[in-house]
Amino acid sequence: MEKKKNKTVSQSAVKIVVVAVISLLLLIPLVMIKALISDRQSSKSEVEREIEHAYGTSQTIASPYISSTVIEEGTGSELNNCTDCANISYETKLDVKKLHRSIYDVIVYSSNTDMKGVFTIGKDVMNAKRNRVFLKIRDFKGLTNISQLLFGGNTYKMIKEGEYLVADVELPQNIKEGDKIDFALQVALNGTESITFYTDAEETLINISSNYEHPSFYGDFLPLERSVTSDGFKASWSISEMNIPLYAAEVGVSLVDPANSYQKTMRSAKYGILIILLVFVASLFVEFLTRKEINIVQYIVIGLSLVLFYSMLLALSEFISFGYAYLISAIMTIGALIFYFREILKNKSAYLLGLFVTLVYIMNYILLSMEIFSLLTGSLVLFVLLCMVMYLTANLNKSEGNKVESENKL
Repeated sequence: MEKKKNKTVSQSAVKIVVVAVISLLLLIPLVMIKALISDRQSSKSEVEREIEHAYGTSQTIASPYISSTVIEEGTGSELNNCTDCANISYETKLDVKKLHRSIYDVIVYSSNTDMKGVFTIGKDVMNAKRNRVFLKIRDFKGLTNISQLLFGGNTYKMIKEGEYLVADVELPQNIKEGDKIDFALQVALNGTESITFYTDAEETLINISSNYEHPSFYGDFLPLERSVTSDGFKASWSISEMNIPLYAAEVGVSLVDPANSYQKTMRSAKYGILIILLVFVASLFVEFLTRKEINIVQYIVIGLSLVLFYSMLLALSEFISFGYAYLISAIMTIGALIFYFREILKNKSAYLLGLFVTLVYIMNYILLSMEIFSLLTGSLVLFVLLCMVMYLTANLNKSEGNKVESENKL
């Protein structure tokens, strides 16, 4: 009897090791699923680049400045000196929409920016042979309209020159050194993903409003005031030259895509091995408690069905929201496993095992919804899993011994 008991215990130990090996081998199809997710995400990125090329990239607007051409005394050579804004304000409205191509949606925007400011007239400007106002934007392809420059009460046409919009300007009569000249300009730009402002003015005020409800603010300064609702957002910055790092400050807003299913699917796939281990450990528990054997081939089939879940999730999430795709994929996987467990175990424990799989998928979705506590929660789940394995293996001798004694009595 002792030999039979030891043999049975040894067989159970081998079964546990083989199931662990199967779990590790299932990492191979999981890696393939992750590669597929990355490939589909790359396809979307290519579509985004194509639309950016035709519509306009992420836009950047730098504060304008005066370039003054002066004659150097003694040498007679020409020098170009720059005068930055004394202060400037931006009023920007973003009209955000989605462009659809193939199965992908790309977030784009149309912006209208009213800029007003003041230049302080210095000696270089007063004595200049030529004064020109320069404005730099990132992508001229997205430029849909630009007004004439209002400078000192007169209007001037802006023309493209390299990376800049340029206007030759003249100083008003009777102006003196130290006086201030107002300027104003309106710029309409198409772009994608984000809009950025660079400023080196003494005082800068930026106000951005939009119909988009998922902004992400970035740069050297966060907004002093912000309001984000389901109808859109408003944000404002107030920047002084005393706070500007080095030569210029950068602030802006990025338009986050909350429906990016590829990121969520990839995160879900990273928890794949955890789900497989949980289901396998639960299956071993049921097997040892009910004395109904689940053979190695059946463990492989169970594991592959759990891996196939991520392929279905990826495919469905390209056409419907991630939440619905997850729900449908989980229902299909759980339904198939309950049917399979019932055929294997032939008792009610199949439904308990199916309930456990359901709880595992609910737990996985909660982990996906977490940002800060996902690592902590995942670690706690792994600890509970370890405790379950410890309990199972610690009572292995006793359970198998009772099984052998029962068989001998019969």
